[in-house]
Formats: sequence, structure tokens, C-alpha cells
Amino acid sequence: MSRMNGRSGLLTLAASSALALALSGCGDDETTTPGDTSPLFDTDGGFPDIPDTGVPTDTRVDVTDTVSDTRDTTPADTNPPDLVPDLTPPTVASTTPADNAGNVALPLEVTIVFSEKVLANTIAPQSIKLYDWLNVEIPGTPTLQADGKTVKWKPTTNNQQLASEYRIWVAGQIIKDTVGLSLANTYEARFTTAAYANQGDYFALAANYAPNIYSAVANKTDPHFQIPAKLNGDGDWDLSNNRAWISVAATSVTPAVYYAVTESFTHYFIQYSYYFPYVNHPTATHITGNGLVSVLVVVEKARGEVLERPVAAYTFWKETSSEENYAFATDESGIVGSGGAGDWGFKASFAQETLFPGGRFESFITAGTHRSCNWAWNQTGVVSPCERPDTVKNGDVLVFKYLGATATPVVKSNNKWPNNMAEAGTNVAAFGYELISQWDSMWPRRAQNTPSQLFTSDTFTYSAEANRPGNNTKLSTRFVQSVTGAANNSFGKPPWSWGWLPAGGDVTFEIGRGMSGLDPAWYVWRRHRRAATPTSLTDYNAETGAGFALSYCFNGYLNIDDRTNAACD
Repeated sequence: MSRMNGRSGLLTLAASSALALALSGCGDDETTTPGDTSPLFDTDGGFPDIPDTGVPTDTRVDVTDTVSDTRDTTPADTNPPDLVPDLTPPTVASTTPADNAGNVALPLEVTIVFSEKVLANTIAPQSIKLYDWLNVEIPGTPTLQADGKTVKWKPTTNNQQLASEYRIWVAGQIIKDTVGLSLANTYEARFTTAAYANQGDYFALAANYAPNIYSAVANKTDPHFQIPAKLNGDGDWDLSNNRAWISVAATSVTPAVYYAVTESFTHYFIQYSYYFPYVNHPTATHITGNGLVSVLVVVEKARGEVLERPVAAYTFWKETSSEENYAFATDESGIVGSGGAGDWGFKASFAQETLFPGGRFESFITAGTHRSCNWAWNQTGVVSPCERPDTVKNGDVLVFKYLGATATPVVKSNNKWPNNMAEAGTNVAAFGYELISQWDSMWPRRAQNTPSQLFTSDTFTYSAEANRPGNNTKLSTRFVQSVTGAANNSFGKPPWSWGWLPAGGDVTFEIGRGMSGLDPAWYVWRRHRRAATPTSLTDYNAETGAGFALSYCFNGYLNIDDRTNAACD
């Protein structure tokens, strides 16, 4: 009996020791239970601490019980365990807004749903962020919801912009599930906020003054390079492959013109842009992919007995290290006195119907060089890069007009593109083009250089003149280049990146980069008020409504919307 009691005492002591060892977790180590909410991130926002997974680190085996016991030989339990260990790391199941979502309403609220519950102390401003189109972080706070796997993120301030791209960023290797498995990879989702509201009147205005386009064809060759096209004409927003598309793959091209309307108290400034996937310039150093030219049409609002009317136009194109810019105005515009041989193309003696027949500016796009000029300008005796060659005068030109909602595709037939309107088809006087709002298309993508290849990564910072809006606005400078070895000075530029550096005559100042697009009212004022003799472009009188106003009712570039102002009626 004493021997049995002794053995029982040994077993009891061994069992007690094993239990104590298991409960102690080996010494002084302290475990963290699943769902631990203790802070993971340092208060200074630095690198996160590594959470304790709750798994003891002591793997020693109790070998003190060496007494033979028949119970030690009991066959092991071969049934599967009751619990299957979690070996699957968490993933991002969905986000709202979703990746590539558009028309997202403001104010912003971001929702992120994980595939399983995550540790609350891994959800913090350091692990979930939102960036704007300039890669600037938007301050905000993420909050884990009661279900343990849904996170709500809200910005600290609701000053986000419409028609803009934002990026959700979720940190890999930091966010963990309740057993300590990490989100393997950083997750990102991009979305675009809603376009500007109440744009119907601006579309109607742009349609009413939409220009007629005469695009020259040189020696009946490469007419398809003269078609103003869509940036996504090949079905994607990757401009790096558009030259290959227009050169080889395209069999049909839908003509398109991009527009943006800016409104001041007294005038509308309508920017029309023509995009060409390939500029086959005869000078090798000027060849480029993704060229763009523009014309800015200035429309005076109806005031008193004066009806609404177009009064001036400015053409833009890039060909060398500087941008070229011609100016045209009507007799009735009040814009006189510019002058100077260096101020290419400026005339103040156009009759209204001559410069704007039927209310529309007539653009002339030169063959190969793709210069933006005026079709009706009498250039006799004037040295100009926009001179129309005899072949164009004789009809080697493609004509594009806004003919309503339905555009007319230019079609390649029998392996041949039409060289002129006579070859375009029976009774086809002009191809109808699609009129596309820049605010809905190009502008929201203004910082896309990856993965959609629209613009290069270089940017410029707009330098506004004293007391003018938009100073320090940072924007994309140029489109991507699709021609290997092309000179940098040949890159096409978006309409908000135009500058002007003329030479000669009394034109001794530079129109800063971006002014004609970002601040068109000031551009017109600055350009024509600089002469020694003041022009008849007079200061705005708030009481009478006369003069030339420099304040905006709407400016999408600068996020200005003051259309409820009585001066905008």
C-alpha cells in the first residue's frame, strides 16, 4: 500500500508541475489574447510595434515522469482535432468607392471591408490613408466597426475637389487578423470624384460656338494623322500606344473636340482642344506622339442692347521650345492696340462675320506641322507659318464640324483613307465631330502617369501674378511620348499647360505657363493692356455691368464656383 501511495504521490507531483508549467507560459512572458486593442503604433507615428501572437515561446518537454505506467501506453487519439488552425492571411475584400469608380459624391467617406476580422490596434492613420492626385496625403481617421472587419475612413476636413482622382492606400504587413497573420501586400484603389454640377448650359454654349475645322492633307499622304481624335480612341487611356494605333491598327476614327468653359462676370472663355495621336512633322526634331492644339474663344455676354457674341480668339500650338500663340479680335471687341510684329497674327480689323462666320471660329490645322491657325485670315503680304499651300487651296483638306450629338467616323476603305471631302463619300461636306467635356474626361485624369499612361511624371507649379487666384497650383506638364528619341521640346501639352514667350516688336513679356487656361480673363487683360497706349479694354463697373471683369462665376481649373453671385445672372 505504501508503494502505491508513493507512486501516486509522484504522479500527482508530476501532473501538478506540468500544469504549473503550462499555466506559467515559461517564466515571465506575457501573452496577448486575440482581439487585443492595446496600441500598436508609437505615439509619434513611427514604425509599429510587433504584436504578441499569444503563442508561448518555451517548447521544453516534461521528462521527469520516468515511472512505468500502463496508462502511458494507451494508443494515441487518431481523430482529427476539433479546431482547424487559421493559416489564411487577411485580404481586402472590397472598398467603397471601388477601384476605378467614377462620379463619387462629396463629401468623401471611404469603406474598406477585410476578408476576416482584424486586430483593432493595427487600424490607424498610419495603416490606412487617402492620397490626392498630387500624391499628397489627406488627413483622416479610420474606425473599425463592430463586426471587426469593416473600416470606415473619413477626412478631417471636407475640402476635397470635384472632378479629381484620389487613391486609397492600405498597408501590407501591418494590418493583421486576430491570430496575427498579416495582410500580405499593400492594397491600392483609385477613384474619381463627381464632375462639376449644372454643366448643361455650358455644353449648349460650347456647341453653339463650336469651331469649324479645316485640316490640311499634304500631297495626299497620311490624311489619318490629320483627324482630331479621342484620347481613348483605341479603347483605353494609355497614350503610349496611340501612335501605333493610328498608324497601323485603326480602320475607323471618330473625330472629337474637347472643350472647357470658364465664366467671368462679363465673358465666357471657351477652350477647344484638338488631339492628334501622331504629329508627323517634316522636321525630324519636331516629330512627336500625342500632340494637342487649342483655340480659346472669348464670348461677350449679353448686356443691355448688346446681344451675346464672340469677340476674340487665341490659337495655341507647340512646335519648338516655346509655344506659339496667335490672337484675333473683332471690330466690336474693344480689344485694340496690341500691335507689334512679334505679336503673331493679331488684327483688330475683322468684321464680326468675317472672323466668326455663323458665330463659329474657323480653325486651320496645317499638314504635318499641326499648327493652329485661322482659315479665313487674309495673309497677303504677311510672313506666317500658317500660310495655306496651293494644294490646300485646291481642296486637299478634311473638314470637321459639330453637327449635333452624332459624330461621323472617318473610315478607311479599300486600305485607303480619304484625302479630301470629295473622297469622303457622296454629299459629305464635313465630318461631324463629338464634343467632349474636358471636366468629364481629361481633367480628372490630370495626374495619371501610372498605370494609365496619359502624362509624364514631371509637373509644373503655376505662378499666379499678384492678387490673382490659383497660385502654387501643381499640374501635369505634358503628355507621354510615344516616339523613341523625340526631343523633349516636341512633347504635346494639355490645355492647362500652355505658355507663351513671343519675340520681337513690342511684345517683351512672357505669358506664364498655364495662365491662358487657368486664368483666361487675366490672360486677355494682361496681354492687351500691356501696350504703352492703353486699349479700350476698360475696368469692370459693378453698377452698370460695363467693362471687362476679372472675377469668375465658374472656373473648373481653380475650383471656383460662384454662380449664385448676382453678377453672374
